Amino acid sequence: MANIIVLGGSGFIGKSLIDRLEKTNSRNTTVMVHSTKIKTSLKKFQGNILDKTLKKNIQDGDIIVNLVGQYNGEISNFIDLNINGSFNLLESCKGKKNIKIILISSIDVYGECGKQSSRENKKLSPQYSYGLIKLFNEKIYENFAKTNNVNIIVLRLGNLYGPNKKNGLILNLLKSIKKKKLVSINQNGRQRRDYLFIDDAVDGILQAINSKLKKYNIFNISSGKCYRSTQIIKLIQDISNRKLNLKINNETQDEKCICADISKAQRLLKFSPKVSIKQGLTMTIKNLANNTK
Repeated sequence: MANIIVLGGSGFIGKSLIDRLEKTNSRNTTVMVHSTKIKTSLKKFQGNILDKTLKKNIQDGDIIVNLVGQYNGEISNFIDLNINGSFNLLESCKGKKNIKIILISSIDVYGECGKQSSRENKKLSPQYSYGLIKLFNEKIYENFAKTNNVNIIVLRLGNLYGPNKKNGLILNLLKSIKKKKLVSINQNGRQRRDYLFIDDAVDGILQAINSKLKKYNIFNISSGKCYRSTQIIKLIQDISNRKLNLKINNETQDEKCICADISKAQRLLKFSPKVSIKQGLTMTIKNLANNTK
């Protein structure tokens, strides 16, 4: 059985992924974390993707899942983890045979989707720093895969939400229920996004782990559906039976629509999102209510 190494077990995706791996592959999974206080039965080591000791810690890995590099509000740190961290990881993998690397990216690399949801072969034109950095990161992995004959899968995730998510529009809306804070909504509420519940994101990652694909592959892992901000607001108000305190504006610049086509992932990874937006929001609202009593 392949040895799996998960880099970034402390984050939103990481915690959910290692919970699932504990049940299916606990004897062959090792997790890199920032804090060893994280409770898991999996083997773990405290590390950093920027450290030169990374090579020693991943030397026994057959499949490496890179979850590091999620945005935490500091752009310099975001760039460092994505770009320098990726160079360090890939240099640490040089010379390893039959290794597979899975990179977590974002559908934000597409920029505006226009009238049709974005497929993996669409020209990439992100308008803002988050998508640009993720695009540059992907190019680093693509070049490495082609010049070193390494198997790499890039997963472009949709807008993640779910219990314990620390940021994003949905969390801000849910927090406003309790704290009655004003929430600013861009594009007059017409902004459209493809929202992905965390359990479905983990399903997509597990399908990539188990796949036999070779060389360099890219997949959209998302719901395949788009919702306006106004639709999300209405669902939250209906589920919670509470009125949100909103400021609708068109002043803040942002892409009007970022949505992904998931037909390739459905065909080659057998990926199929199972949680509807209403189910996901209901579970998220319930979790937030339980944790704020």
